[in-house]
Amino acid sequence: MLTLRPTKTLARRLGIELPVTPPLVTNRVADWCAHEFRAQRFKYLIFFNTATLYPFVTSARGVTDEHSLIAQFENAARLNLEGTLAASHYRRWIAPELGAVQWAAIPDRSIIGSMNDLVSMAKVYLERPGDSAITASRLIAEAPMGLLGMNSPDRAFLTLRGPVPGGA
Repeated sequence: MLTLRPTKTLARRLGIELPVTPPLVTNRVADWCAHEFRAQRFKYLIFFNTATLYPFVTSARGVTDEHSLIAQFENAARLNLEGTLAASHYRRWIAPELGAVQWAAIPDRSIIGSMNDLVSMAKVYLERPGDSAITASRLIAEAPMGLLGMNSPDRAFLTLRGPVPGGA
């Protein structure tokens, strides 16, 4: 099951009810946070893996409810992971989970602080001429993050594994 953790602001705008009690997450590869931000005149979404902070930046255009948010996540994940070392993570542990989604709040303030760092970096790359959201995603994934012990999200994501078949 895919777990999406929108910020409270994004959840309110899209009409998503976040549960008071956090749900059980059995697949850390399919556990993602989401936030909407603005760079220049455009709205973007950043999705990032809760455990590794691995980010996808994508346009927020057309995202008006939970179904369009899920569709945007699916598209961003596929586009950002195809052709990378993490492509097998998408095929093996994310794509099969897209049929069922559970909503949850972002677990703690350190994740929100790291999210703000990712958004700041994304804005820099999105404001550079010629850089796309995919380019911005890949560049910020290479930046060392304090929450990861100065490891980068892309290296941390490659070490993450999904659930073991037959067990959690």
